[in-house]
Amino acid sequence: MKLLYCAHCQDIVKLFPEKRYCKCGKSWGHYLEDNSTTVQTFPSLSLGIANPDFHAAVAEWQKDTKSWSPMITMRSWINPASEPDVTFVRGEPLPDEEEPAAEEAEA
Repeated sequence: MKLLYCAHCQDIVKLFPEKRYCKCGKSWGHYLEDNSTTVQTFPSLSLGIANPDFHAAVAEWQKDTKSWSPMITMRSWINPASEPDVTFVRGEPLPDEEEPAAEEAEA
């Protein structure tokens, strides 16, 4: 499972095939058709959670939702920019960050 962490607002968003945005709207990401590779904006971080660990932790937690156990822990990491199944792209500018119109730029 991959999550997007926005460096601007610190929101964390689970990625899906549909483009999803963080709370402030400056970061977005989505899975490609292979359901493994993601595309997301820089400077967001790509967070990975080991799927088998997550499912095992949920199953263990459901047995006793009130007690802590090492069985409800899981491996997670920050995917490096060199990770082949994460592609970082430049984000779309927000309306207040758009380039000035040509007439305004010449004035």
